[in-house]
This record gives sequence, C-alpha cells and structure tokens, in this order.
Amino acid sequence: MKNKLVGLLTVLLIFAATPFHAQAAAQFSDVDKHWAKKEIMYLADRNIIGGFPDGTFKPNDPITRAQASSMLIKALKIPLIKNPTVQFKDVSKKSPYYQILATVNEKGIMRGDNGFMRPGEDTSRAHMAAIIRRSFNIPVDHQATFVDVSPTHWSFPDINGIAKKGITGGSEGKYMPADSVTRSQFATFLVRALDDSMKLKDYRSYVSVKGKTIEQNGFTYTIAKDKTSTKLLKESKKAGTRLTLLDSSTMPDNGINRVLLMSGYQMILYNDDLFIPYWNLISAGNKMPAGYNLVKLNVNDRSYTIGSISIDQKFRNMFIWNDRIYYTLEKNKERVFDSKFDPTTPLDDPLTLYSVAMDGKNKKTLLNFDARVIFDEVEATSKTNQVSQNNKSVAFDLSTMYYFNKTGVYKYNLLDKKTSKISTILAKDMEVTATQLIVTDQAGKKHTLKK
Repeated sequence: MKNKLVGLLTVLLIFAATPFHAQAAAQFSDVDKHWAKKEIMYLADRNIIGGFPDGTFKPNDPITRAQASSMLIKALKIPLIKNPTVQFKDVSKKSPYYQILATVNEKGIMRGDNGFMRPGEDTSRAHMAAIIRRSFNIPVDHQATFVDVSPTHWSFPDINGIAKKGITGGSEGKYMPADSVTRSQFATFLVRALDDSMKLKDYRSYVSVKGKTIEQNGFTYTIAKDKTSTKLLKESKKAGTRLTLLDSSTMPDNGINRVLLMSGYQMILYNDDLFIPYWNLISAGNKMPAGYNLVKLNVNDRSYTIGSISIDQKFRNMFIWNDRIYYTLEKNKERVFDSKFDPTTPLDDPLTLYSVAMDGKNKKTLLNFDARVIFDEVEATSKTNQVSQNNKSVAFDLSTMYYFNKTGVYKYNLLDKKTSKISTILAKDMEVTATQLIVTDQAGKKHTLKK
C-alpha cells in the first residue's frame, strides 16, 4: 500500500510539471487575470509547462523540487542521461522521475543531501536562486542587493547574481529567501532567464556601501588631497585608470562657511549616487563645525547638487537603507566640542536614531541609545579640527546598527526594530566585516564577535 501511495505521488508530481496537451494552454481557468499570465503563457506555448486535468494551472501553489527540475530540463533542452547509475534514498530507479532527477544531479543544477533528493519538498526562494543561476551559468555576485539577505547566507552570491541579471527584483527591498516559490513565480524567473526582453530593467540595490574608500562594480572611490585642492577620485581596478569626479577648487564655495570636500570623510554609495557629508557651518570662535549637509553626486554622469536634501544640520552617523536615510542626533542639549573637550576621557552621549525618506521628508524616530564619544578622525587644516560627523562607536552593516558605550556592545536590527546586547567588552573602536564584528577594547586588545 505504501509503495502504491509513493508511486501515485510521483505521477502527480510529473503531471503538474508536464504540459497537458489535451487542451490549449490559453484555457487555463485560473490564469487569465493573474499578474504572471504573460510569463505562464510564454512557457505553456513552448510546452515547458502545462496545467492540471481540471483545466487549472494553480499559479499560487508552491512548486516542488521535482516540478522545478522537470521545467528546467525542458526549458534548457537538456538530454536526459541514459542508464543513470546514481542512487537516491527517496527516489526509486523505477520511478518515472528518476531519470530527470539523475540528470539535474549530474549537471550540478540540483543536488540532494546525504542521498535524499526530496522530490516532493517545496522549493524555497533561496534554492530557486541557486538552481536558476547554476542552470544558466550566471556569475555569482557579492554586492548586497536585498536588506534581508546577509553575506553569511549560503545563497547570498546566487541571489545577488540573478538580481544583477534582471531575473528577480524582490519586494520592498526584501527577497524573503526562506519563503516557498509559487508555480507562477518560478515561471516568471525562468522566462526572465530564458529571454532577455523579459528581464527586469535597471538593477538596483537596497543597501548602501559606506567608507573612506568604497569599492563597487570594479571601481574604487576615494577623496584625496594634493598640493592645490581636494579631489574625489574614481579608479577602475581593471584598467588602472583614474578620473576626477569632483575638485574642491572648481566647486561653488564661498570659502568661509563651508568645506565641501575633505579627505578622510566617510562617503555613502547608494546605487549610482554618492553622498558626501560636508561642513556646512563653522563656528567662528573655535573653528569647529556647527552643522553639516550633503553633496549628492551621480557617479556615471558626474552631475551633482549641494545641500539639496532637507536633513537636520546636526546629523551624525549617516547610513542609507531601503530608500531611507538613517542618522543620529544628540537627544538632549548639544554637547560643545571646543578646546576644553578632552577626547581621551571616557564619555557617553545620549543619541536618537532617526530615518527620513530620500527627499528628507517623513521623518521617523526609531531608537534612543547611548554611544561613546569617540569621533572618527579627518584631516586637520587651518579651518578645521580632527572631528567628523561619525562616531567610532556607531557603525552600520546591511540591516543592523552596532554601537558601544560604557556598558558594552549592542546591535539594533533595522528589520524588526529590536535591540540586543552582544558583549560586555568596554570598547574604544570597532570594525564591521562581512561575517564578523571586530572590537578593540580600551586596552587595545582586539576581540572577534559573531554578528
């Protein structure tokens, strides 16, 4: 009886993935008003997919690993392996599905674990990205695209790879890698992989890159000072060529109240736009910044604007995430950083984390927290001192803000808005990498923490 049930399940799986030629594909009763009708009909017309005996396609049902394998075999016109010898613990050699699964296994498109192919298991969006990328030989990519897929996720390079090729765009900045793929979604991904004209246009990431030097898409961006001016440079890592995008000597500046380019400042690259904080006002008494604003530059056409985003002038610790600007302000009365301020004395600042839309509107209050007053250093000139708008005690990475104070090291998740303590180390500096948090304690010893 058990063998009969297994055999029946296998037949049903094949039925769902194989075209049902007894009726025209256009007569799917549940597809006519579906968002993926065009993609479903594209595959049905080419006999890559088919419907069920009742005339439906069931576009919102999850697709199994067996169904996905069958669709890929047909779409890529891969010849089935003759007389395969591989053994699966959950697929009999007598199964009509055995040859299909043996073929995708042999081609490295889909493999099981410990001999189990799990033919009836739903395909997750993470697995979908991996098998689509392998099937079409799409390069892996390590630039973060979605806010809910971290570099530590096993399918991170696969997901970024198919996103770069216009196969998936996610939803509201999220990819939802653990969710099951529906039959209509898989059909859509497959059509985009097959036909360039069906691909999504204009790839975009929802995660910014921040640093004094930024690397993205084969280019390096940095601000450097020479004998005559300060320049924003774009260098091609492959060609070794260098281009000046901005030059302080030619930028419109009154030379008194603003410092538009300063080497050592941390920039933020969000897709093709580079955001550079600048000193908007300098106090006459102590030559310290009294306010900040932003230069926004398109790295492709080199067009730029100065101070066009309406943001609080006292902002610190800026980051861009999911089409919003995040920054901190001092919660209470602004601390005066004049000649009497001693940066070597341990001191915490009460800060508030805010976010605004990219145009500076729709301001939201997110978190009140304490952070150690240790500023990131920048160049010292006759007009300025070694204080930037970044605290060493605050750092962002993908979907997390890390911070430390006199009680330890913490993280705040931008997705679920939850705070958790990750260490009692009393820190004076920290570095965020793709997989870990490196904290330097007050004695100078480095500690590696899990993110």
